[in-house]
Amino acid sequence: MKKILIASTALVAAGMITAGSASASEKIKLNLGGYSKWWVVGAWQDSGYEAAFGAGSGSANNVDVQGENEVWFGGSTTLDNGLQVGIDMQLRTGGRSDSNTAYGTADVIDESYVWVSGGFGKVIVGTENNGTYLLHVTAPDAAGNWNEGGVMMGNQAIARPASVTTLRGGNTTAILTDGDADKITYVAPAFYGLTLGASYVPNTSEDNQNVYGSGGSSFSAASEIYGVGALYANTFGGVGVKVSAGYVTYDVAAATDRSQELAFGTQLSYAGFTLGGSYRNQSENAAQNQSVTNTGYGWDVGLQYATGPYAVSLAYFNSKVQGSATVNGEDEVTAYQLSGKYNMGAGVDLLASVGHIEYDGEEASVSGGDVNHNEGWTVMTGLSLQF
Repeated sequence: MKKILIASTALVAAGMITAGSASASEKIKLNLGGYSKWWVVGAWQDSGYEAAFGAGSGSANNVDVQGENEVWFGGSTTLDNGLQVGIDMQLRTGGRSDSNTAYGTADVIDESYVWVSGGFGKVIVGTENNGTYLLHVTAPDAAGNWNEGGVMMGNQAIARPASVTTLRGGNTTAILTDGDADKITYVAPAFYGLTLGASYVPNTSEDNQNVYGSGGSSFSAASEIYGVGALYANTFGGVGVKVSAGYVTYDVAAATDRSQELAFGTQLSYAGFTLGGSYRNQSENAAQNQSVTNTGYGWDVGLQYATGPYAVSLAYFNSKVQGSATVNGEDEVTAYQLSGKYNMGAGVDLLASVGHIEYDGEEASVSGGDVNHNEGWTVMTGLSLQF
């Protein structure tokens, strides 16, 4: 299979070289884009974890400032043969970053890839999310503060106990096992509302990806990842319909056989209302005489209403994953969040979210205490600038 994929990549490269000279086309000029998002966050959680948020001089603080900022450099050109060739690089510029040295990461570039587009579709080569992620549909959130990128869902306010195992990639129904590891992705042209995508990832360790192992906080690299996804989007009598599906298979370690993940999502929209939800199943198949961990599922559902410059949403998430091979039970995460957005002008949004999340470890009945459990509330308001 690997030889076939490498040969396909070579064919794409050969087509770029032999299809015609690009001397008459314009050289690629990079354009700037990106966003700056800052939140003022209040968090109240179990006393044993308060120091993990807004700590100062050894004491806990219930208020903190959280930021996420990226500058995008991108551009493209059209060759004489009609092919479009482009590049995209995303630089993290403060606030939350990728510099998590606990897992061997020191990378301020979020994504960096080149792409080739034509009548055949689009081929992406580099550090970009896989094809199933690009096509995945989840519960809506008015403030863009849901899934693994959210302040609460991304463990930026309420701490996740180290013993609690989540789905790979975090609190999300999107398949993020490979993160932004180096890969090749193909996205087919839309056909009557149907779009297909596929990805191949040789090894996630190529880009220092934080792929969680069976302990929930241990690091292990997945390899030989293959994924396919589909998205159908159309409108019928004023009702918008989106349906997505994805499948990914990979190896995690020598002690396991090939593992797989499935993800499904759907959204229905009408007269400003959007109802959506998604599901993800993660299965790690153990080799003979080996214990199974990291097997579980997660799902979310949400409702959003938008009119004029206003939008409001309510979403719920739940996941259950077996985190220990020696304890009979599953680690559980439960979260719900109310979000709102007010558009103040072009690219300027005022945001707000109120949410609650609970982490409950399967080992709580064995170890006792709060070491395997944490829960708390978050209240946050923010400003998002897009440029």
